[in-house]
Amino acid sequence: MNSQAPAPVPGDDRDWTFVITDGCDECGFRPFDAAETAQRISDGTQRWRAVLERPDAAQRPSEQVWSPLEYACHVRDMVRLLGERVKAMRDQEAPEFADWDGGAMAVKLAYWAADPGTTWEDLERTTRRTVGVLESVPAEDRGRTGRRSDGVEFTVASLGQYIGHEMEHHLHDVRG
Repeated sequence: MNSQAPAPVPGDDRDWTFVITDGCDECGFRPFDAAETAQRISDGTQRWRAVLERPDAAQRPSEQVWSPLEYACHVRDMVRLLGERVKAMRDQEAPEFADWDGGAMAVKLAYWAADPGTTWEDLERTTRRTVGVLESVPAEDRGRTGRRSDGVEFTVASLGQYIGHEMEHHLHDVRG
């Protein structure tokens, strides 16, 4: 593993919320029934294990692209964040969510220097926690809402789609 911090990757300023209804041609993601969310993200997490066991998991394919390890750290943090948001939607009336900058978090937490084994354990634990939250929301409450600071509104069900896409898209990025 390199001890020198690589340059930050260029930011991605696309609004990915379109995947909730339209799917994603880039990775092949298609929206699914909300009842499948927990299983979909659990299955995706298991695929990350093989990715993180690769000998080159910490190697960037180019300076401008995260390594599989960095993507796994990002997915771990997104699964955690989105799980916390689902919990807030379950427990509060229409919460508003603060901005979150994945690129800044990658630099702050030095994703590039993470240990692949620890990252896998953290991702698995975080996924179990988020799955528990998702499974604790009764079907009749999947319409509960929350709002990003930019005004985009999610339901528990649509945020589940977003979590599922996050997992699957980045597996596609790393050929997992």
